[in-house]
Amino acid sequence: MSDLVLKDVRKAFGKTEVIHGIDLHVTDGEFVVFVGPSGCGKSTLLRMIAGLEEISGGDVVIGDETVNDIAPSDRGIAMVFQSYALYPHKDVYGNMAFALRHAGEDKKLINERVRKAADILGLEHLLKRRPKELSGGQRQRVAIGRAIVRDPEIFLFDEPLSNLDAALRVQMRVELLRLHQRLETTMIYVTHDQVEAMTLADRIVVLRDGRIEQVGTPLELYHHPRNAFVAGFIGSPKMNFLAAERQGATTVTTHGSAQIEVPVEARDGTGPVTLGIRPEHVEMVAPEEGTLSGEVLVAERLGGETYLHVDLGNEEPFVVKADGGVMQKTGERIGLRFPPQALHLFDEDGTAFEHRERHALIA
Repeated sequence: MSDLVLKDVRKAFGKTEVIHGIDLHVTDGEFVVFVGPSGCGKSTLLRMIAGLEEISGGDVVIGDETVNDIAPSDRGIAMVFQSYALYPHKDVYGNMAFALRHAGEDKKLINERVRKAADILGLEHLLKRRPKELSGGQRQRVAIGRAIVRDPEIFLFDEPLSNLDAALRVQMRVELLRLHQRLETTMIYVTHDQVEAMTLADRIVVLRDGRIEQVGTPLELYHHPRNAFVAGFIGSPKMNFLAAERQGATTVTTHGSAQIEVPVEARDGTGPVTLGIRPEHVEMVAPEEGTLSGEVLVAERLGGETYLHVDLGNEEPFVVKADGGVMQKTGERIGLRFPPQALHLFDEDGTAFEHRERHALIA
């Protein structure tokens, strides 16, 4: 078993604490993605799991063993970095075999593992090439192969696709998913790209300022964000937010004087709240038929879909994801309608109200 358990894990540099008591249980064979903005602590946390960064408090447990004082090479993990870090003078076979040769493994075992990894990654025909003769995607596969040959209990990936172009990133995401399905090994993956997180993860860990904001499946985080930070971070384009005032238990009024009934669990009191809705859930109608209306500032036409950036008088334009064939142009006025079941409501400190009508959206 290669469960990973973090118990109140902390990290401080001098008097500055950057990881604030992380508790997490990653089950055997799970693909977990750490995601969050730059500086949130996701790479630091990964390095602490690997043993490359000393922890200041708490325990890191792999399987049944607390590994706080165990060297990185003895933790049963293999790490793939953002930089390929391949030896330029060695061919693909030599790069993949290096760690096993350094550990004094038998030549037959080395050959079996290297060729098995090459078969999994489609590198059989490239074993005699050197890194300078490979594309970026091929180099990244070699770096992953170098980890596979070690037969680790846990794979750690630190933004491995960030140096690739957009098309290669998509291709490598698919390859990583297939690799996980084939190996059935625990994988922990760090990225700042929430699209990568949504497409790769069994579960996502959303981090901010060294703390876990929410843990859940991609659809749980998408449909049921715990707070406004998670709601705005998960989803592309990001969720639209409108400042509003709560007039009653479940009724809010926006700055444009639109009164909207939100199907959330009733709370006492009134005051400032934030109304949220994702661009793909907004209905576009004639100006006079909308809950709100505004002027189109920009129309991003991407072929199959169009993003309309609409001026509703907020600091940021309101984004509507529409069909690629919509004819609206810059300067045109449109109406916006909000399906109640798609609305999110957050109180003044950003905590989400419990929704009554969204439970059926997730199995």
